[in-house]
Amino acid sequence: MTARLRGVLKASSLRVQAMFGQRNMSGSIQNTISSFSEESISRYCPGGYHPVRLQDVFNDRYVVVSKLGYGRYSTVWLVHDIKRRENKHVALKILTADCFGASKDIFELEILKHINECTKTSEFRSYRPIHILGLIDKFRIQGPNGIHVCLVFKAMGPDMSHYRSLFPEYRIPHPLLKSITRQLLLALTYLHDTCNTSNHKISYLRHQNEMFEKAPPEVFKPIDTPSASPNDFYMKSEQITSATEDITRPQNLSVKLSDFGTASWYHKHLTEWIQPEKLRAPEVILGAQWDYKVDIWNLGLIIWELAEAQFLFDGQRTPNAPYTAEAHLALISAVLGPVPEDLIHRSSQALKYFDLEVLYAQASH
Repeated sequence: MTARLRGVLKASSLRVQAMFGQRNMSGSIQNTISSFSEESISRYCPGGYHPVRLQDVFNDRYVVVSKLGYGRYSTVWLVHDIKRRENKHVALKILTADCFGASKDIFELEILKHINECTKTSEFRSYRPIHILGLIDKFRIQGPNGIHVCLVFKAMGPDMSHYRSLFPEYRIPHPLLKSITRQLLLALTYLHDTCNTSNHKISYLRHQNEMFEKAPPEVFKPIDTPSASPNDFYMKSEQITSATEDITRPQNLSVKLSDFGTASWYHKHLTEWIQPEKLRAPEVILGAQWDYKVDIWNLGLIIWELAEAQFLFDGQRTPNAPYTAEAHLALISAVLGPVPEDLIHRSSQALKYFDLEVLYAQASH
């Protein structure tokens, strides 16, 4: 028997019934897919983003065509590589200046190098990470906000968030979902097992980072046109798609896991507070030690979300309530059963969510 979640668990059964009923809630895909936000302009400051303008040239070869997106530590651009003979369009990721040399260096470049090294060894040469977006080139630039590491990758199509908008009610059909699941499991297997050297295990997965390999880059075209901005370096991201290929058919579907900006080694964590909050594993919420197994939890919730167009555990006591960790744990307990006692005992945050006196009293009987 485990301890009671304070107050919240009492209403969890009714909440779960509501979740699996009509479920037109704040956690539904319909309310999260319709708009695109951009990076905070206030982060264009020393240590932050590098200002990029269309037609800028980087490393004497990469000409900026359009903006693809952004992340916490980077902006990403579609660029034309003037030195390549074919597949001239590639993606340029420019990291913020505080990614390296600051108090908390990210591991992205280190991890990408490690993935490349794994593929070169004789032991793993026959098994290449075809479902992981590998590094093509890297260099550094000096800008007004500092020194930035730049990473070059193959140009890819839309991410998972945009891909599911191609289907009714944002639900990906099961044949496609089976293919996606298989490819992501292969990617995770490679990261967790093949790239494991002396406890070097990579723990990272979130659904915005599953991007689709597409037709030749020459047929890519933007869906949106850039919006006007008072600052010519601050612009709207443009989704790109293929003019010739139908990616709603299983045989045309190729998924790659990308963006290791918040990834961690198994033995060395970037931060203990990982994962998007609604996809967070119990050990992360509770402040217990975690490892690469949290990726499997993450994957399971992502597959549910893509199939049902809703979060399995949205962390809300009522449909319009804000997210709380208490509600998240209560929903997990209502669906999967009580939180294991050993996990509670390993948790640094147990007192916030559990009545430990009740737990010890139950254990003594």
